[in-house]
Amino acid sequence: MERPPNILLITTDQQRHDAIGYAGDGVLRTANLDALAGNGMRFSRAYVTCPVCIPARRTLLSGLHPDSHGLIAYQDGKDFDPPQTLPGCLTAAGYQTQLIGKMHLHPQGKRYGFDNIVLSEAPSYRPDSVVQTRNAYVEWLREEGIKTDPGLHGLDSSSRLARPALLPEEYHHSTWVVREATDFLLKHRDPTCPWFMHLSFVAPHPPLNPPQAYWNRYVGRTPDRPIGEWARDLENPEVQFNPSSATGPFDPEEMRLATAGYYGLIHHIDDLVAHLLSRYFEYGSARSRDPLYIVFSSDHGEMLGDHHLFRKSLGYEASAHVPLFISGRNVPLASGRCDEFATWEDIMPTLLDLAGVPIPEGLDGVSLAPAVRGEPLRTRESVYGMCYGSHSNHFLVHGDWKYIWFPKTGEEQVFNLAEDPREMRDLSSAEPEILADLRDRMEPRVANTPGAQPYDRARLTPCANRAPKVFWPQP
Repeated sequence: MERPPNILLITTDQQRHDAIGYAGDGVLRTANLDALAGNGMRFSRAYVTCPVCIPARRTLLSGLHPDSHGLIAYQDGKDFDPPQTLPGCLTAAGYQTQLIGKMHLHPQGKRYGFDNIVLSEAPSYRPDSVVQTRNAYVEWLREEGIKTDPGLHGLDSSSRLARPALLPEEYHHSTWVVREATDFLLKHRDPTCPWFMHLSFVAPHPPLNPPQAYWNRYVGRTPDRPIGEWARDLENPEVQFNPSSATGPFDPEEMRLATAGYYGLIHHIDDLVAHLLSRYFEYGSARSRDPLYIVFSSDHGEMLGDHHLFRKSLGYEASAHVPLFISGRNVPLASGRCDEFATWEDIMPTLLDLAGVPIPEGLDGVSLAPAVRGEPLRTRESVYGMCYGSHSNHFLVHGDWKYIWFPKTGEEQVFNLAEDPREMRDLSSAEPEILADLRDRMEPRVANTPGAQPYDRARLTPCANRAPKVFWPQP
């Protein structure tokens, strides 16, 4: 009987869809990820349906939309008990399953079907945290004799400020993640069964502190951030100084430095992934013939100063649209680009399908494996998502059109993604027929979302290519 393929799921945190070489601006270089993507199937329209850490990671683990798993906002300390999980299904099918890095679910330490987990939710030391008491990275630093607090750089996990890493590259959090992964694959795995490893990086999530060499590659080379027509004329044009503010305007030079730090973190990961694969498929090793599927994606994006906005949680492309590709070694693999909608709900059924494991009933995702095999794929006609918090919003992507609704103010925006992929011009008042159709599609989705505010059509107000008041309240 042919042995099932091994599976490597690589996720980053807060990496937007265009922050990868093959889909980017020509400044960021990710040669190794580009090579993997070029050898496999790139999903050009991949979205997360609640673009913030914990809800997205629930979706990845369970194959369920936020409507189904019950979390539509960032809420830490909430127990999660899904009916089935991706690692649980693979473990039951005979896989050795391992997570290294960030899980960001509650209670911390619950394995959710993994055989083993090596946890570090953040590169900082949080000894008094109620929800993040375990941090294997900080423990490793202590074992290595590093007494310096890794957070001594002063950058918090929401800051747009950037600088080179405080510690040498060999002690960077991303380096540690790959050290642990290499040790597992070369020393600690069970050679009698296939393996599934979730390699879960915290970067490029802030703090924006890449190793010095990667900082040097991008500082002074990054472009100004795009500012849409709708965000250019603000009622309050003063520059925002709070380094953790989600809304600007921001100092342009500060955002160029933030972009340099962000790009440096991603480039570092690119080189680390190459190292891991070169060690596993080492020339002359029996492992060089092992079948392996590789999936790469991110839990959400980063506004990075686009349209005077920073961080995530929003339905804009920079926040909700993520990179996703499936590649591999020694496995049948079609190469190219698939323009069908894909979401994080699809990763669980896809990996089970590629592993030859039955897909449980009740999942909200669909398998993308047909595209990987070179077969026709039809997923869904639209993507619906939401995130509640300071800037609560719902979004719908249907065909070439994007619709965003802000329930706190009733405001709406409409973008034509085919003609305007950076969402520079809001067409909410210029396309009344399109707006009416998108409203009709949005209304039943909101009605079926537990905990959502009512979709009151009497309060709907097109932004008409002006700045939404939900971000910049006006007198």
